[in-house]
Amino acid sequence: MNKKTVSAAVFLAGLSAAVFGTDFEERISEKNWFREYYNEVIYRQDRNIILLYQMARTETEFFNHVGDYMIYWYEMPQKTSDKFACGTSGDSAYPYRIWILGDYRCKIREISSDLYELELEDVRISQGYYENALKEGYDMRFALEATEPGYSLYCRFDGDYLYLYLEDGKTLFATYCAYDDEEEEALYDAIRTNDFDMSQFTFPRHADGTCDYENAASGEEIYKKRIVNGVYRAKENLRLREKEGTSGAVITAMPAGTRVKILSNGREETIDGITDNWVQVKVQWGSKDIYDNDLYGTKGWCFGGYLK
Repeated sequence: MNKKTVSAAVFLAGLSAAVFGTDFEERISEKNWFREYYNEVIYRQDRNIILLYQMARTETEFFNHVGDYMIYWYEMPQKTSDKFACGTSGDSAYPYRIWILGDYRCKIREISSDLYELELEDVRISQGYYENALKEGYDMRFALEATEPGYSLYCRFDGDYLYLYLEDGKTLFATYCAYDDEEEEALYDAIRTNDFDMSQFTFPRHADGTCDYENAASGEEIYKKRIVNGVYRAKENLRLREKEGTSGAVITAMPAGTRVKILSNGREETIDGITDNWVQVKVQWGSKDIYDNDLYGTKGWCFGGYLK
C-alpha cells in the first residue's frame, strides 16, 4: 500500500467521499489569514513578538537603502505578513495556487463542509527548506519524502481558525486566523508604530463561539497570563524541571535568550517577589544548554516569571 493510500485511509475514515469543485478559494478570499502568532502580537501589544517566530529577523534588520535611509522591517510590515492565500493557476490539471512559505499549484477536494484536501503538484522539499520551516516558527514541517506528485495537505475551518495538516491528516503544520481588511490595516499600522489601539481588533472565535483571548476585550488592560502555544525567551539562565515547583528535579539549565513554546499553564506562585504561573514548555529550534548540548524539543517546567 503506497503512502497516499495509507494517508487517505487514516484521515478519511468515516467521512463522506471527497468531491471536486469547491468553495475553498472563495472562503479563503473572504478574509485575510494570518499565522496565529499575530494574535499574540496584538494580545501582548508588542510587534517584536514577530522576531521570536521569524528567527532570521533582528530588531535592526532593514530591507535596503533608499539613499542614506534604511528601511527597517517594521516600516514595511506587509513584507513580514506570514499569510495563507489561495488563487487560480490557469492550469487544467492543478487549477489552484496556494501560498504557504512558497507557491504551489494544487487540486482541491471538498471532504466535508469544513474539511478540504489540497493535492500539491510537486513539493520537491530540499533539506534547506525543511530546516528553514522550523527557523520561521512553524510547529511542524513537510516530510522529506514528499518529493513526488500526489502529496496532500489538509485544511480544516473552525470558525475564524484555519488548521493546516500534513499528509497524515493529524500532524499540525500551522494555524491561521481570519482578519478583515480594516483589522489588517490596523495591524500594519500597529507594527509600524508599536502602538496598539485595541478597539480596532476583534479576536478570532472558534465555531463553538469560544475565544482564546477573552481577557483582551477592547479598551481593557491586557491580562498577562502566559499564552499556550506562545513563544517566549528566558530572561536569564533558567532551570528546566521535570514537574512544576522548585521541588521538581532539574532536567537542564537554559541560557538567557533560550526560546520556548508554552504547552500548558500550571499553578500560580510568587518567587522573588514575582507572581506568575509555572509553565510546561518545549524548547525551540537552535537552543543549546549552558554546556552547548542541543536542547531542541526538550520538554519540562519552568517559572513563567523569568520568561519575556
